[in-house]
Amino acid sequence: MGRRINDRHGVMNAEGTLRVSRDVTVRPGVENEFIAIGSEPAACGERLTLERIVNGATVTEHVVVDDSRPALVDGSVRHRLRLRRIDEPATRNNGSEATTMGVGNR
Repeated sequence: MGRRINDRHGVMNAEGTLRVSRDVTVRPGVENEFIAIGSEPAACGERLTLERIVNGATVTEHVVVDDSRPALVDGSVRHRLRLRRIDEPATRNNGSEATTMGVGNR
């Protein structure tokens, strides 16, 4: 066996998007805000994508974290995120119902 001529990998500088899904409980806040309670903190200013199920359709909204602080919920430390909508919602019908809501990093 000879030596490999081609590299097994290449390194490049590229920008992209990383999506990390988290299950959270979301309730409406004041005006264009949502309050999310989850197991992970978030950095203030972090941009997220919030997907909610509304009347059987998935509503996707882009939000920014205005506040993140620990909260005690049923004896467990959780994280309370105050999220502010940064654009109008986009709706897509997926034909199924869901009971959990997710937040993903953008």
